[in-house]
Amino acid sequence: MMRFGVAVNNLGGVTQSDLLVSLAQRVEALEYDSLWVSDHVVMPVEIESRYPYNSRGVLGISSDENVLEPFTTLTFLAASTRRLRLGISVLVLPYRHPVLNAKMVATLDILSDGRTILGAGVGWMKEEFDALDADYLHRGQVTDEHIKIFKALCTQDAPSFQGKHYQVNGIKFLPKPVQKPHPPVWVGGFTPRAVHRAATLGDGWHVVRMRPHEVARGRDVVHQVRSEHGLKRDGFQISIRTTAEVTDTPLGDGRTPLTGTPEQILDDVRRYQEAGVEHVILGPRGSGYEEAVRTVERFANDVIPKV
Repeated sequence: MMRFGVAVNNLGGVTQSDLLVSLAQRVEALEYDSLWVSDHVVMPVEIESRYPYNSRGVLGISSDENVLEPFTTLTFLAASTRRLRLGISVLVLPYRHPVLNAKMVATLDILSDGRTILGAGVGWMKEEFDALDADYLHRGQVTDEHIKIFKALCTQDAPSFQGKHYQVNGIKFLPKPVQKPHPPVWVGGFTPRAVHRAATLGDGWHVVRMRPHEVARGRDVVHQVRSEHGLKRDGFQISIRTTAEVTDTPLGDGRTPLTGTPEQILDDVRRYQEAGVEHVILGPRGSGYEEAVRTVERFANDVIPKV
């Protein structure tokens, strides 16, 4: 069954507490399945790194805009909702120490009564890595170790890990998260290494702004890699976050999936289903509260009932 979530724009968008609560509660009332935020800590004044998720290669957020930290934001919204799953799309694991990451995920899972989804990624903005004194060059290896440490901390009574970048010994990690064996890890990215990481270390593959045929190709690779490693397909989730906009008149051939009339969007959703996607996360076009509410209401009323 296809599930739907909404990405709250915590980067230069809806950052006032009352509007965040209002939007989250509206999303829950419309019976969406999940609520998501993004992860940046600081926004450098000058960014030369290419943004990998649009054709322009530009993130589109300036250093003068507000940026809310994801775990604090989701914990705040957990207290204002009761059912929505709470996810990060994606947490840039190398920005923080793996034990701290695991503690924040576990705490959110406990305080939300088991509603956390950990979207995990390597990151792309070198300038932000530099600002945080994080390892950009080895971020892939560091991310792999983060995921392994997270699972060890959540499942072992006496967690132990010996890696190239991190070692964990002589500690207890309590309390354990509500979800067993741990909150699901949906690994983001579209490069061959990212897809392999998702297949071998993740509970799901989380993509951004990919078209259905691109997802289908990646799905086939994921299934092949999991089969080679003796891992089951059952329970492995493929999800996508992409920009959404519902219009009254059809958009032309250059439109992106999930934009256009309800009929156009419904066709997109069906093609994503055929590609193996089980969870679609809407990123309402526009940065403001009004645009977000308008999009989630129209999508809930005019698209989801027909899926």
